[in-house]
Amino acid sequence: MLLSIQHETKLMYSEPVSETVFEVRMAPPSNEDQTNLGYRLRITPGAPVTSYRDGFGNRVDLFNMLTSYRELVVRATTVARTHRRIGDVRLAEVAWNPDHAGAEALEFVQPSPLVDHSPALDEFVASLPYPSGSLLSVVQTVIDAVRRRLKYEKKVTTARTPVGEALELGRGVCQDYSHLFLGACRALGIPARYVSGYVHAPGELATHAWCQVWADRSGWIDVDPTHGNFLDDNYVATAFGRDYSDVPPNRGVWKGLAEETIHVAVKTEALERMPHDWSEWGIGGPRAGDSWTQKAQHPRRFHGPKVQLGYRQQQGQQQQ
Repeated sequence: MLLSIQHETKLMYSEPVSETVFEVRMAPPSNEDQTNLGYRLRITPGAPVTSYRDGFGNRVDLFNMLTSYRELVVRATTVARTHRRIGDVRLAEVAWNPDHAGAEALEFVQPSPLVDHSPALDEFVASLPYPSGSLLSVVQTVIDAVRRRLKYEKKVTTARTPVGEALELGRGVCQDYSHLFLGACRALGIPARYVSGYVHAPGELATHAWCQVWADRSGWIDVDPTHGNFLDDNYVATAFGRDYSDVPPNRGVWKGLAEETIHVAVKTEALERMPHDWSEWGIGGPRAGDSWTQKAQHPRRFHGPKVQLGYRQQQGQQQQ
């Protein structure tokens, strides 16, 4: 499937801010399941961008803004072709073996910042039946248990909610479903990692999160705990890590005495052929009437003395 993805992040401030350091992880890699045919990043106000690879091999676009501003807009445009391998068939060919993790997967059996040990997670894992049979059978059991334990509900968790807190709430979004799936798999000795990306599903917010499990010689296999399925060609991955804290679409700091509001708009579209000028958004970006799904988070207010103000952390985009 040939997909175009347009992702706009708009940060607005009630007063001028400055000295921004901004990271973006929105560029899909090319691998066995997808090919990035083109990626463009547009920043307003303009700033030089430096690209590098983080410790997990993800592309990071970094820029600094020293001058003051009240609105920052980051637009990422991608055209990607998906050719995803069938995951459940490959998992069915692998026997569950908690003591056999490849060298590149060992890190993904350990706890991570948002998928750490907690009484709630220990209780959840203890409720699972003892694993046996194929890796497919074990993974499906974990998926089913996650979907029974959590109810999908927006605005009850945030981008920084750890898995133990989401479990106690019993509610959350795809980010929380993925963290719970990761915690259970790792407790069972199955290496599992977090995936940030997009899903082409008209009418839903296209930013999404899912997981990959390590299947020995079959490599990493994608699983979507939120929807309870293995992936098809509607999914495009952008970054991989231990949990959300490794792969946020945006991350940064800024200085100023202001309220910050973040708006996110994403549009995915299936294409028949590569467009002539796919990098152009048109004047004004998203327009009324376009099939965009949007998310707005409430302003974050600063309370405290207006002296010796240090850097403040930018709001992140919770993946839903």
